[in-house]
This record gives sequence, C-alpha cells and structure tokens, in this order.
Amino acid sequence: MINVDIVTPSRKLVENTKAQDVCIPTRKGEIMVLQGHTELLTILDTGALVLHQDGGQRKFAVSYGFAEIRNDKVLILAETCEESTEIDVERAKAAQKRAEDALTGSLTEDRFKKYQLKLQRAIIRQHISQ
Repeated sequence: MINVDIVTPSRKLVENTKAQDVCIPTRKGEIMVLQGHTELLTILDTGALVLHQDGGQRKFAVSYGFAEIRNDKVLILAETCEESTEIDVERAKAAQKRAEDALTGSLTEDRFKKYQLKLQRAIIRQHISQ
C-alpha cells in the first residue's frame, strides 16, 4: 500500500490515506504510482488525480504544484485541488463558458494562457464530478 497526502495552501484534503495506486497528471503525461515506485519529484499539470482504494476510487481535480514520491509515500502539493464530491458542476459549467467567451476576444499572450488554464480546469472539474 501507498500512503498519500494531498495539501493545498489553504488546507489538507488527504492525510496518511492508504491506496493501492495513484494516477498523477504531470507535465510529461500521466504517471501511475505503485508500491515500490522509484523516488521522484515532478511538476503537476492540470488534470485528474485518482487514488484507487479497496475496489473504489477517489478523484481530485488538481492544478499546478508538485508531487513527491518516496518510500511508498506520495505527497501532492497543489495550488488548487477539489475532490469530485465537492465540485459544483453548475459553477464549473459557468467557469467554462466565461473562459470560452474570454478566449474569443483579443488577448495578450499571458491572458490567453490564463483563460486557457481556466477552461482546462473547468472541463476537468466537470469530467471528474460525473
């Protein structure tokens, strides 16, 4: 079993939780962490983080941060993270619409990237809440 902690600047979502495996969205693609995984420090990408536990799973929408894997322990330090059960789907749909509307206008490169990330987060949040 793997011990998992998920922390954001404002709260701890998961502390010392056991999982058979953890799927982590990274900048280089999704990785699956199993017991005995090699040590690793990686940058998180916006996406779905999934813990598989006793035949079930817990899903989280994460965006930006770091994942540390060491000695059968996964530490997720995320800028934002929501468990699927906490997600307000209507709010996520509204965020998607606002981001799509903003992306149709004339934007600086920085603002374009900002709204692209907002759109990606809104879509991920809707996807994992189902």
